[in-house]
Amino acid sequence: MDSIKSKVSYINGLMDGLKIDTGTNEGKVLLEILGVLKDIADEIENISEAQKNMGDYMNAMDEDLAYLQDGLYDEDYETCRDMEENFEEINCPNCNDTVYVDKDALSQKKNLTCPNCHEDIALKDIKHSLE
Repeated sequence: MDSIKSKVSYINGLMDGLKIDTGTNEGKVLLEILGVLKDIADEIENISEAQKNMGDYMNAMDEDLAYLQDGLYDEDYETCRDMEENFEEINCPNCNDTVYVDKDALSQKKNLTCPNCHEDIALKDIKHSLE
């Protein structure tokens, strides 16, 4: 970054050293070009600093997320294991979608509504592992 700002400063020094008349059309153009170059160098410096700050922020968020994921994945594993133990997988006879039903509901042989097609599922007609 310093390289761009130093080059612009060097050009500014050249203009001063060459005693370019800023009253002429060419001098006015060169002065404006130098002003634009200074603005560009400043903006690049601001963007570079913002990018560095964003990178630091993203690294901190990544570390925080990793910490949260460690805790959540342990809980999710337990939840999945509980789900396997407490739920039965059946296929809806209407849409053939896989539906997970609480084993207690299956043993009561009540009708359920499919969450996919919203049609009734008569559990008395469904074969499952509890039988």
